[in-house]
Amino acid sequence: MGWFRYASGDDSAGVHGAFVSVLRESDRRAAGGGVLLTERHLLTCAHVVNVALGKELLAPADPGPVRIGAVFPGTGSRAPHEARVAHWVPPRRTGGGLDWSGDLAVLELDAPAPAVPPRWSEMVPGQGVRAWHGGGHAATFVEVMVKECDGWIGYVDGELSGAAIGPGYSGGPLWSEREGAFVGLVAAQLQAPDGPLAAHHVVRRGWAIPWQAVRAELESTGAGPLLAAAGDGAEDAQRVPHQLLLPLAALLSDPAERADKARRLAEQCGLHALDDGSAPTYEELAAVLAEYPRALPSLTEVLVPTAHSSSARDAIDTLHATGPLAAGSRLLSYTEHHYLLALLRQHAKADPALLPRAARGALAYAELPQPVRAARIAPEAVEAAVDALEELGDSGRVPDGTPRVPALLRVAEYVAAALDGAAGDELCGWSDQVATRLGIHPAALAERRRDAEEWASSRHTDSGGTVVRLTRRPGDPSGAYRCTVWRMAPDGTATRASTGADRPLSGPEIAGLVRDTVAPDDEEAPLVEFVVDRDALQLPVDEWREAEPDDTDPYGIFAPAALGADFRVVLRCPELRRRSPTGAADLRRRWAGCRTEETLAVDELMGDVRALKDTLNRTRQRSTGRVVLHGPVARRIQLLQVCLFMGVPVVLWDRTAAGRDDGRHLDEIDSAGPLDSLPERVRDFRVGVYADSERTARPSLVWEDPDRPLPGGLWLADPVAMTEEK
Repeated sequence: MGWFRYASGDDSAGVHGAFVSVLRESDRRAAGGGVLLTERHLLTCAHVVNVALGKELLAPADPGPVRIGAVFPGTGSRAPHEARVAHWVPPRRTGGGLDWSGDLAVLELDAPAPAVPPRWSEMVPGQGVRAWHGGGHAATFVEVMVKECDGWIGYVDGELSGAAIGPGYSGGPLWSEREGAFVGLVAAQLQAPDGPLAAHHVVRRGWAIPWQAVRAELESTGAGPLLAAAGDGAEDAQRVPHQLLLPLAALLSDPAERADKARRLAEQCGLHALDDGSAPTYEELAAVLAEYPRALPSLTEVLVPTAHSSSARDAIDTLHATGPLAAGSRLLSYTEHHYLLALLRQHAKADPALLPRAARGALAYAELPQPVRAARIAPEAVEAAVDALEELGDSGRVPDGTPRVPALLRVAEYVAAALDGAAGDELCGWSDQVATRLGIHPAALAERRRDAEEWASSRHTDSGGTVVRLTRRPGDPSGAYRCTVWRMAPDGTATRASTGADRPLSGPEIAGLVRDTVAPDDEEAPLVEFVVDRDALQLPVDEWREAEPDDTDPYGIFAPAALGADFRVVLRCPELRRRSPTGAADLRRRWAGCRTEETLAVDELMGDVRALKDTLNRTRQRSTGRVVLHGPVARRIQLLQVCLFMGVPVVLWDRTAAGRDDGRHLDEIDSAGPLDSLPERVRDFRVGVYADSERTARPSLVWEDPDRPLPGGLWLADPVAMTEEK
């Protein structure tokens, strides 16, 4: 880059942060290495993915969108991240079987990576490069020299000292300190034949996939847009957005001032700058803005205090408008980002529910990104949440000709409004500074601040509840379900809160997913509605709880509670009602009858299915909305389906009841009592029976409130049709 120099040493260049350990499915140990390509994509060898999945090393078949575990060991965290195979270039034998071509896989992360994508450059003979074992430990580094490179395969040799490339290094990146960039991936090791080592045998020779081969192979698979987002040093000149040059020239025409501001920018980006009295060219400065996502806002942060003229302000506004389009710039500068993270981590430690609660209030009608959907965000997850919010806009009104208020600033205002005194003022001060840099009109920010204050003063709770959809597909294990969680706003609008991994989940896993996404309510236990098909109405969803703690909790102090103890858990099954041509009208009529008509107790003495249909359809029970079911299990299941087909909205039964005499076990619930508090009375009852091993009753409650519409697409089909769902 000429005037700017990459800092020496791979730590400052972000090498370790971008390194990825690809995990084996069987034991979660490293199958090989990988590297961050963009903030949401990983690059590794296809054969590393095969190893991770337990397949043959050079199996050519695309594994499809399977889930792969990955860890970023250089960030100091061993927390696994989930990724799916997005692009696949199968291994192809060449060179008489000694080596192969292709062999690339791009994995897409569920959330932005906790690291910055690195810079790439072409591999050429004579480069000294460094590799690491897939586990990512710094002590496993290997120093090798690129001896030959034809653009498709690079052969690397190591000296007879230190470590050598071996099993587990495949897929890992090769770092060139001279280039300040990665230049390829480790592919394999060439080994001497079995037997005594002779002088003519190959010693410490490996081969690699050069960056130029990676680039060509991925372009052929349609992954070209990813390469545009990757830091390709070989194409820096082509990537410099010319739209940045004019505003830079208008703002930094004085070479001394340009050198001063550029030197401060270099320090923020971890770069070195020349100190010979010269200044960078506008092209060199623009190249840094294009390569480092937070460089542009960091530069305008130091330009705004001295931008006193309208022309200077216009030039800064042009940079802000051009940057995200041409350079992929982030919203916040390095300083603003670090300061906000420090504040929010402090508040997340005291109240993990504050940030997601504020985000739901500020962006009530937006589809929140995955890192912000959880009901609680721990301090270590704040950065991913902030980075995701940076990408969202705000559709609120602003004065003509002024920038819109970013969603992140709106959320910050809602967090500030929920805090008391100095803590809220500190966050508002941060918001004011960012708004000033961006040129946001004070009236627009003031309007968002008033909205936030009204939200905070209303003691807003997420009274809309949570909907959990359970489905199955052919071949899924018995007792396991695929799960999607929706968060419902009080006005009936729905936002997807969480999607379980695209695999069947056990009851404890679903319980963990629900607890991670159900929003707290300050006034009452949250309502959780499980939407199931008719074959799943007997599931003990209220008894599901997360996995038991280990032996470090011998007294069960930290043992997780059942969902039915902490939440008002109810069932919904619209499938059966949909089969009735009058189902919607029946539901409305009977829901009104829930408050005026008597509760109907149904048992085996009433007769068969036809007798119950006649009772509900042709007698004074035509408006009955509440039914309590008794009797043996087989008959009870039949009668339950009749009730739901006939539009009965509230049905209560004991899953463990063996006959009519067991009906007395539910008397404590008072099924005929006030309607609105029935789910809470069921929850209270569950708390008591969970704690008493001698009480066997386990109530299930269908609660079909017609004023609580389900999210679009949750009208479940027939069980057979459901198995064909994609």
